[in-house]
Amino acid sequence: NLWERFQRNQDALLRHASSTAVDEARRAVYTDAVAAAEQPSGVFRLTVPTGGGKTRSAMAFALRHAIKHGMKRVIVATPYTSITDQTAQVYREIFGEDPEGRQVVLEHHSQALAGEDDVGDSHRRHASARLAAENWDAPIVVTTTVQLFESLFSNQTSRLRKAHRLAGSVIVLDEAQTLPPRLLDPITDVIRQLTAWAGTTVVLSSATQPAFEAVKPFAGLSPVEIVSEPARWFDALKRVEYEWHLSEVMRWEAAAERLSQERQGLAVVNLKKDALALIDALDDPDVLHLSTNLCGAHRRRVIEQVRRRLERGEPCRLVSTQVIEAGVDLDFPFVMRAMGPLDAIIQAAGRCNREGRLEHGRVLVFRPEGNGTPPGSYRTATGIAQAVLGGGDSLHDAGTAQDYFRRLYDTVSTDREQIQERRMHFDFPETARRFRMIEDETESIVIADYGTEEECRRIESDIRALRDGEGSRYLLRRLQPYMVSVYRRKADELRKQGLVEPLADGIGLWHGRYDTVRGLVETGMDPDQLVV
Repeated sequence: NLWERFQRNQDALLRHASSTAVDEARRAVYTDAVAAAEQPSGVFRLTVPTGGGKTRSAMAFALRHAIKHGMKRVIVATPYTSITDQTAQVYREIFGEDPEGRQVVLEHHSQALAGEDDVGDSHRRHASARLAAENWDAPIVVTTTVQLFESLFSNQTSRLRKAHRLAGSVIVLDEAQTLPPRLLDPITDVIRQLTAWAGTTVVLSSATQPAFEAVKPFAGLSPVEIVSEPARWFDALKRVEYEWHLSEVMRWEAAAERLSQERQGLAVVNLKKDALALIDALDDPDVLHLSTNLCGAHRRRVIEQVRRRLERGEPCRLVSTQVIEAGVDLDFPFVMRAMGPLDAIIQAAGRCNREGRLEHGRVLVFRPEGNGTPPGSYRTATGIAQAVLGGGDSLHDAGTAQDYFRRLYDTVSTDREQIQERRMHFDFPETARRFRMIEDETESIVIADYGTEEECRRIESDIRALRDGEGSRYLLRRLQPYMVSVYRRKADELRKQGLVEPLADGIGLWHGRYDTVRGLVETGMDPDQLVV
């Protein structure tokens, strides 16, 4: 039934599609995905340029493959909750409601139960939803890679409750290149184990396929390409031209002047403080901003506002950190990208001329003032990208990404936490402690004065419940869209200054200023040292 619904929706979409190169590529990729689904279970690659229809083609492959091999569910894991929201919404629109009231698309992440009503018979519904989420009891599950892999390496019963659902399933790892290099040995090893012993199929979906063959546990897996000759689509879908400004640093005033020349433009920078510096230099009262300085509800509304402005042809200038990359479906005619990792540059370019309506979009890559990048593998990756890139045309070649990732994995430790050794000794508590997709300990800070009057009243009610000692999982999930994650060491400093009031373990209430554009930014503090 799900396949029939999917086909009807896809047929309707194709009937209304145009004859642009993008639509032709999407048709071909979809056809290849359906054909590849007949192959035996194992590890597959879906290599498609950004905007080439990966979300739908991945589901087409997964459904047909599950039917062919008698598999029970499809699990789609994305790197960020914003992409999870977007992907789950696409699938809900395709599959609709189950005639018997059962959940078809289960969205499971920290914000998934947010916004529900808490009156009448909702207790029963919440309990049912929570049980389904904990057990992944649905034919289609959309979750985050954090939820997926931290559950697999956990030693806690509550997290392991869903582990058996992975057997006999198709797992789609969307934007596979975002998996942290320092954890690739244990991650690729568990992929190998699932496909070898649990009858699971894993799909690595990305426009910039990582060279996992360079990682020892993955070396003998030989993934099958779903799309025949994927390189031809990278050549066919050259929707942007690159302009390089790397010989000298571009000051923020110059970057702002360049962005202000465009009626619609996006600037993506590496650091939150750089985003704020560019906003200040731009001095545009209508500028929009996306970063993790903003709570989740705020970010979603900014994305909606951007889409409206773009669709209506209104002026729209957006300054963002990497939070916009890898899956946020926006289409700008002009994009500026601060020099960063190669996959980040390509992903930023994927927000430019995404639908192929222009002869070509324009992507300007520049050296930002201060040359700032996040520490660790991100900084290392930026240096390797500079060494690999021989010019803009090389970014249209899928082989460039493979070369880049091989160099990166040869440079960094792919088992930095020595998790494989702990697994070999069956030290499950230590394995769980060391396996963290997000490195630093964080604390969630509730923003009480963001949103509509009704939202603020509900937040205040939930805060009172927390003060009274009620710390239910549902209550915390409902507050999650109004939280900003702060590094714990900084949260301690903020508490000492009276800016954060403790509410529960790992949860605080913000008493500082929350800006309608900049989000949580405290004067005198470096936001990159403050907010995750």
